[in-house]
Amino acid sequence: MINIKKILLLFVALASTGVAQAQHVAGEWSFIPKVGVDLSKFNDDVIFIDISGEKKVSSTYKEGLAAGFDVEYFLHDHASMSAGLYYMNMGSRFKDFMSEDQNSGEGISNNRMTMDFVQVPVMAGLHLDNGLSVKLGVQMGRMVHSKTRMDIQTWTRDDEGVRTYGPTQKQESDYLDEWKQKFYFGIPVALSYEYQNVIIEARYVRSLTHPLKADAYEDSHHSTFVFTVGYRIR
Repeated sequence: MINIKKILLLFVALASTGVAQAQHVAGEWSFIPKVGVDLSKFNDDVIFIDISGEKKVSSTYKEGLAAGFDVEYFLHDHASMSAGLYYMNMGSRFKDFMSEDQNSGEGISNNRMTMDFVQVPVMAGLHLDNGLSVKLGVQMGRMVHSKTRMDIQTWTRDDEGVRTYGPTQKQESDYLDEWKQKFYFGIPVALSYEYQNVIIEARYVRSLTHPLKADAYEDSHHSTFVFTVGYRIR
């Protein structure tokens, strides 16, 4: 049976520790595990090949898991350097679209691309007395897995123009290696608030590398927002 009194006493002890250690000092080391979500998309249209030829489809944000940790060292009471290791479930969603010719057609929905990365951010931080901090740095990563998923419904049209719909099919596939850019390099900027060792952070990362290697995507980049909650262990 859960002992509520002991749990409450533990929270009080942790809160007291957070108040006592609210100020940072030069030479301080911290380990900060974090977990949260990321929202990522391609900033450019993606080209799909269908029965009517090439079709440009707009990207929308895809949600994913972000989890990892930072190791932070304070160079000064208000300045720090940190390095982290994260797993990030990135990628992009795409708007539904339809294509057809005179006799048949198909509709594409729930279309998304998943790109799992191991990411290493290295950041410099400026910490204010009110618990706020801002960070800027670089982020390097490596893709470890990718997959595309979509729902496809086809139909045919008779001589009178009446459509006959087939069943919706779920399709999964992996992008060919020559299409994927496995190495990731980006610029992260973060704003966080710390209270009693609990850190709530919002981070934006703009990739400088292209998510796809094809010439058609030479202007495409990843745009990612990351929202995490962490706990500072000194």
